[in-house]
Amino acid sequence: MHSTVIASGNLATARRTITGVLAQFSLLQIDDDTALAIITDAGLPPRGLQEPDFPVSLQQELFISTAVARLTAKTRSPVRALFGLLPLLGIEHMGVLGMAMRHAATAVEALEICLTYPQLTWGHSRLIVRKQADSSQFSFSMERPQVRDASEADIDLLIEHCLVLDLLSTLRNIEDIADTQTPPLYITFPFAQPPDWHEIENNLTCSVYFQREEACLAYPMAMNDGPLPRANPLIYRSFVSIADKLAAMLAEDISVRERVSRWLWAYTPPLKRGEIASQLAMSERSLTRQLSKEGTSYAQLLAKVQEERGKNFLRNRSLSVTEIGYRLGYSEPAAFTRAFTQWTGLSPLKWRKQLA
Repeated sequence: MHSTVIASGNLATARRTITGVLAQFSLLQIDDDTALAIITDAGLPPRGLQEPDFPVSLQQELFISTAVARLTAKTRSPVRALFGLLPLLGIEHMGVLGMAMRHAATAVEALEICLTYPQLTWGHSRLIVRKQADSSQFSFSMERPQVRDASEADIDLLIEHCLVLDLLSTLRNIEDIADTQTPPLYITFPFAQPPDWHEIENNLTCSVYFQREEACLAYPMAMNDGPLPRANPLIYRSFVSIADKLAAMLAEDISVRERVSRWLWAYTPPLKRGEIASQLAMSERSLTRQLSKEGTSYAQLLAKVQEERGKNFLRNRSLSVTEIGYRLGYSEPAAFTRAFTQWTGLSPLKWRKQLA
């Protein structure tokens, strides 16, 4: 059957916020202590649990999602677990971007706005949308990532988790945008059927096939220029404007000092001065001048982040001082020890011993 590609984009953008991670914790009912351990092991500060707009890197989110998938797999397969959450998913989980999509004039416009701001979708895969005469096919693919301390089996589990999550989120978004309960034609996945699939299979409204070529959602609605039921130009423009500001991280009430600190937290090892300036769309000289006006410097902010991150890692007794130094970007353990001693007055080992 003839099909035409009408949209293609990568939802796995490097710039993203922790909101997607927090949503996974909430939906999968991961308790606060476990969530705290997971995000600090990823190199993020504890306050990230309380700040949904805190930036994270894609690599940090994949590390966290691997931990979530491992945790889930102790009792259920990722497929079984995520399909069980289907009624809880919805476009409201996408925040202002979801509201813009809901009030777009057409399905094509809703799709375009989604792919314009992928950093606000918290997705993990590449999306290709194909249009056929009376249906649309949403195909999801994901390059095999490299994740710290993850085995090949862990990566398989991560890919399964991410593809299912992205596909089911898209399904619920389509239903909310079109204001319809029409079921999909079918769903396919490129991995084997999980052993606990029978627990949920009979509750589904469409056929699901495993060990197929790709993860695909076929929906009996052509992506066309027909009006959506909740189209509202004014509300749409309002939410697009907010999404634009969020994507650019240009909120006027956030100081340069805070934005630099957040970007330092978002990468392990942290970004260099020039890379931070690039993220903030300014020159290194301008960045230095702005920070000086706020009574600080890149070096001071870096030291503060590294100190807190080092302490978080030291609380995890399974990590050696050498491994912690490597995670923080030091080429030699002695360099990390000297820096940590300068920050705290104690060596890493003495600080850990005192904590105990």
